[in-house]
Formats: sequence, structure tokens, C-alpha cells
Amino acid sequence: MHYAEIAIKGKNRPWFEKLLLDNIAKHLHGLRFTLKRIFGRIVIQPATLGEREQQLYQERLQYVFGISDFSFVLSVPPQIEEMKKAVDVLLKDSPARTVRVLTKRSNKQFPMTSVEVNKELGNHLITTHGKIIDLVDAEQNVYIEIVEKYCFVYTKKIPGLGGLPVGASGKVVVLLSGGIDSPVAAWYMMKRGCLPVYVHFHSHPYTNISSQEKVERLVKVLARYQSDAKIYFVPFIDIQKQIMTNTDKKYRVILYRRYMVRIAEMIARKENAPIIATGDNLSQVSSQVPSNLAAIEEVTLMPILRPLIGFDKQEIINKAKDIGTYEVSIEPHEDCCSLFIPKHPALKSDIPTLKKFEEKLDSHKLMSETLEKIEKKKFSTSGNLLEK
Repeated sequence: MHYAEIAIKGKNRPWFEKLLLDNIAKHLHGLRFTLKRIFGRIVIQPATLGEREQQLYQERLQYVFGISDFSFVLSVPPQIEEMKKAVDVLLKDSPARTVRVLTKRSNKQFPMTSVEVNKELGNHLITTHGKIIDLVDAEQNVYIEIVEKYCFVYTKKIPGLGGLPVGASGKVVVLLSGGIDSPVAAWYMMKRGCLPVYVHFHSHPYTNISSQEKVERLVKVLARYQSDAKIYFVPFIDIQKQIMTNTDKKYRVILYRRYMVRIAEMIARKENAPIIATGDNLSQVSSQVPSNLAAIEEVTLMPILRPLIGFDKQEIINKAKDIGTYEVSIEPHEDCCSLFIPKHPALKSDIPTLKKFEEKLDSHKLMSETLEKIEKKKFSTSGNLLEK
């Protein structure tokens, strides 16, 4: 396995590498293997590697952030004749007519240069296998990596997710609505090394339980990328009713969201998470126009990150399909913010007006009672309930 961004982390690089190793081990739980890091690479040696095991390794490693690409390789002594034998094995049944040899030599004590290895193995492919060397558009690449005491020979690179290992950037509380956007936002936060803790606001019993069940399924999908995943279910109906009966209806959604951020901040502090993230997308809906985003953010000193802020909707949809959340997200559900929503919400709200409305509410009591009713669940990578 290769990594990209970790390589530029200087003196902190060993810490990032160790975190990536730990994450890989968690994703490969149940398989038997040895795992170690060598110069610029991570090596897994499976106890067994039949077709079924190879499929499992490939499936699971494609959910690990921090890996730029990985390959199933033949490991041979760093000797040119051993490399030729490995190439013979790998190309035995290859129908490709044109090939290219690409050598990386990190071990400078090896007597041949990368170019010399390319030429030697290229001549072997011509004379032994009848191949044609094409350095521009070959049908088949042969990769040679000479590193430390190893020589790895392989023909295929499998793309990884890139980014940073989950956990490298600490925790983030993600507001998860059940729609298309917020799960994608969580995925992008993971790519930058954050470990999401999810918070879902619901209006049960005024809305049915299906919205919570749907969000659980979304969390199970996202758990594949982060190992274990924790979610807080926040009953929001009492706060909503107070807002509905004591404030101007056009400001309801903004007031809802201000209270959501306050509660999310409390959960974040409990979880030692220094930031909050949302699926906000600039001007997609009225609550996401600049003045309303500013009004919502005003209630907290904690940074609110919005990784989708500049995306258009189709880009978000495409990514949701790619990461596996789209089919769940489009299932119908009753969102708490759509309850009691006015026909014409405010496109621009000013903070002093919002504060005057909030003075009419018994905020301390509402928040305390809501926090007491929060439920928490934790799911494993495989989607099993670990904790409730």
C-alpha cells in the first residue's frame, strides 16, 4: 500500500503512519495477516490469499482513508533473475501484446539503476514472451519496486481513497439530517482525517420513527469508512413547539437551527470535538443564504465547517452515489425541520430580531430537558449495534 499526503508530514510522519496501520487493522478484523510499515509503504502479508481472501482484502481496503493505492504483489529477493521469474509468473496468461516496465528504486545500494532494470526486464519480455515494448500507451504495465530488502513485482494498482487517516484531525460533530447532503459532508470530513460523531434531531412522536431508522442505516453505511460510528438522537419537538407558538413564523427555521447548533456544541464539548460540520450548500435553501448562515453560526464560538458549501446539487448527488449513501438518502422521511415550516421563510434575518424572539423562550429549561432525553447508539464497521 502507498500513501500520498502522509509522506510530506515531516517529523510527524511516524504518528500518521501508525494511525493508518491501526485503521487498516480495524478494517481487516477477522482476517489473519501480519502488518508492517517500510520506507514509504505499508505491507500486509496474509496468512492465506485465495480468491475469496483477495476479494475481502480489496473490498475492505477501499474504505480506508489515507491509502492512495494498493496492489497484490509478488515479493522476491532484490536480484534481477528473481525479478524475471516473477514477471514470468505474472504475465504467463496475459493477452497483452504491448508492455511497459516501470521501476522505482528506493534502495540505492541495489547495483542497477531504474533505467537499467527497465531495459533488462524489457529485453526479457521481448525475447521470452514475444512482447512489444511501448513506453507511451502499453496495454500492460509491469511495476518493480526495490525498497529496503524487498523487491515487489506487480501489474495492477487499485486506487484508494487518499486523504488522511480517520482520527488524524480529531473528532467532529456532524449534523446528520437524513437527506442527501449531510452524509456526503461527513464523508469529506473523514477524508481530511476527522472522526465524525453524528447528531440527528427528530420530532417523534409528531413524526414517525422511520426517520430515525433511516438515519441509522446512513450511519451504518458511513461506519464502513471510519470503523465504529456513534450517533446521538436528539428529541427536538418541545423546542419546536415553543418556537412555533412564541415567534414570527418566517423565522422558525433559523431559530430551529440556532438551537440545533447550541445542542451540537454541548455534545461536541462532551465528545472533546473542537468543531461542528453540516451539509450546508450555499443558497440551496433559504436557511443557507449568507445572512442566515451567519445568524445560525452566531450562537457558538465553535467553528462550523461546511465542506459542501461550493458544490452544486448534482455534484453532491454523484458523490452520494459513489460512497453508497444515495439510495438510503432518497427514501421518504419526515424531517424535523420540515415540521411547522412556513410557506415563505425569511431570506434574510438579523441577529437582534432573533435574540428578541429567543428572550420569549425558556431556553435554559428547554435545553436541559432536551439534553436529558437524548439517546445514543454506536455501530461497528459491519453495522452491528455495539452500544446503546
